[in-house]
Amino acid sequence: MKVICRIDNLYGVKDVDVLSRLKEYIHYPDGEFGLVLGKEYTVYGVVFWDNAPLVYIFLDEGDDYPKPVAMDFFELSDGGLSKCWMLSYSPQGAIESSSSLVFREWAEDPRFYERLIEGDKTAVDVFNKYRSFMESEE
Repeated sequence: MKVICRIDNLYGVKDVDVLSRLKEYIHYPDGEFGLVLGKEYTVYGVVFWDNAPLVYIFLDEGDDYPKPVAMDFFELSDGGLSKCWMLSYSPQGAIESSSSLVFREWAEDPRFYERLIEGDKTAVDVFNKYRSFMESEE
């Protein structure tokens, strides 16, 4: 899956309801958090918060791990799902649930992303294996 950045700043979002929802998660005073207008990004996973998709992308190629960014900033350039993704679903109480489209090890380990951020060697190695695969998918 690939997306192209169409809005590079929180305050470029014109729909007031969408802006209100995004402000709950994005806390940058100037609304800038590293997106590049017109840039195509490879998506390494999708998570759903408040019934809205967030895509995991690398904001900077030098980053150690992808970051979740609301789909509201992008348009799809290739909507095909990665062959290595699976649906992960977990109830989170009476009203909420958690769901995502990610590779198996991430889907089966609720702490995978946290371990990736912490630099856990096993998580980093697993992620890099899938990253290489997803970057070569067409």
